[in-house]
Amino acid sequence: MGRRPRIEYYGAIYHVIQRGSNRKLIFIEDRDKEMLLEILSEVKEICDFKIYAYTIMNNHYHLLIQTLNIPISRIMHRINTRYAKYYNFSRSRTGPVFDRRYRGILVQDESYLLNLIRYIHNNPVAANICNTMENYQWSSDIFYRINMESIVDIDKLLDMLSLNRVKAMERYAKLMEYIPMDYRDMKKYYEDIHIIGTDEFKKEIESAKDEKPLELDRILQKVCPTKEDFKLVKCGSRKRYLTKYKKRYVELARKAGYSYKEIGDNIGITKSAISFLLRST
Repeated sequence: MGRRPRIEYYGAIYHVIQRGSNRKLIFIEDRDKEMLLEILSEVKEICDFKIYAYTIMNNHYHLLIQTLNIPISRIMHRINTRYAKYYNFSRSRTGPVFDRRYRGILVQDESYLLNLIRYIHNNPVAANICNTMENYQWSSDIFYRINMESIVDIDKLLDMLSLNRVKAMERYAKLMEYIPMDYRDMKKYYEDIHIIGTDEFKKEIESAKDEKPLELDRILQKVCPTKEDFKLVKCGSRKRYLTKYKKRYVELARKAGYSYKEIGDNIGITKSAISFLLRST
């Protein structure tokens, strides 16, 4: 089965889970966790996104992140590439550090923040690493408890709890004590699905994804003078005279905001083939 495409748009919220390759330990020492936090801080400064929660375990990490102008795929590539280079260099090793693909679960809106943050902060407790989430050093829980803005954007959730910051902190601490369901059920709900939200939201997202090829086909129809040319391009014909139509299709699709992968997948060509097309005269 092919991979599900990433769902990316301005302001999208994701619960991100990134595991070590073959679930190996990749945050073995404190310096490893410190390095990931340093990388998160630097990438956040460059890529302009919000972090609502994180927890760093020994073989994986969780992020609750809201993207703005930079898509989640580019953000995660930058974070994971930098950490992998550090990890391999510091241990004189080579090879993959992370699983090839992170899980990026789309979250409908801010109304889901509280339960997700509680789930993320409760990870080390559920793993029997500590008795309470506030005893775990490598999560963002402490920033909410002491009202400290760092790499974590605490205002969104605390303001939802109360505009009085002292009351908001008290309510946060109280709400973190309450686990509404068995942790295994929570894991299924917050990790084993692709979208967290209402059924209506899920249908809306799925229908939007289904419409992408249709819109790309409309662009292709504009640049192909005949139906026969359109069919030939769609079925992967390599006839030389079609090159100019393919090139124009790529140019217009890029202007419409589609990625090279989406453009190529629609007519059955690779990224390298697209690059060759754009260089052709």
